[in-house]
Amino acid sequence: MKKIYVLFTIVLGVCLISCGSAPAAEESKPEAPIVEETEPVEIPEDEVQDLDDEVELINEEVTAEADDEEYIRSTQALSAEELVTKDEFAEDKAEILRIIKELQKVMEKEDVEDWLSYVDTASKNFYSNPVNIRKVQKKLPNKAIVLNGIGDYFKYVFIPSRKNREITEIRYISKTNTKAVQVNDDGSITRYYQFIKVNGKWYVQLDRV
Repeated sequence: MKKIYVLFTIVLGVCLISCGSAPAAEESKPEAPIVEETEPVEIPEDEVQDLDDEVELINEEVTAEADDEEYIRSTQALSAEELVTKDEFAEDKAEILRIIKELQKVMEKEDVEDWLSYVDTASKNFYSNPVNIRKVQKKLPNKAIVLNGIGDYFKYVFIPSRKNREITEIRYISKTNTKAVQVNDDGSITRYYQFIKVNGKWYVQLDRV
């Protein structure tokens, strides 16, 4: 009987130890959120076109505003009686810049005869006078240069001061007289050409001493 009791006690102890050391249930981990795949949004073609049109309209407005500012800058010296329209300004600027582009080629070739066809008559007469040529020569920083006529003026004075300059705008002195200028980074301008309109055509007007 005593043996049975002891055996029972051992079995009971083993059961208690086994139950006490049983592993705790694993804590449940939160599930990762499910991300649903979405199809790419397709913008209808008409909406894309509307966006393109809107961007183009904005660009046009910005360009128009810049053009208006340049027009004001270019015509501010004119009186109310002489004021040119925006269309006249656009035509004059385009023609003057075209002439300057052609003059660049003429200067590359140093073609005096071709150059003279762009110069107004009064300027040609002025520089054909030896007295005026000598006055110009005295003002040259390089005293070694000798000017014997308008051809030398073209070669030694006109070309060096104008070749490969970037002329971007014009400034009216009067309705028939303009300056072609380079706009500098600080907003100032440098004049490189002066033009006079004779019988509806623009000619280069040379500086007078």
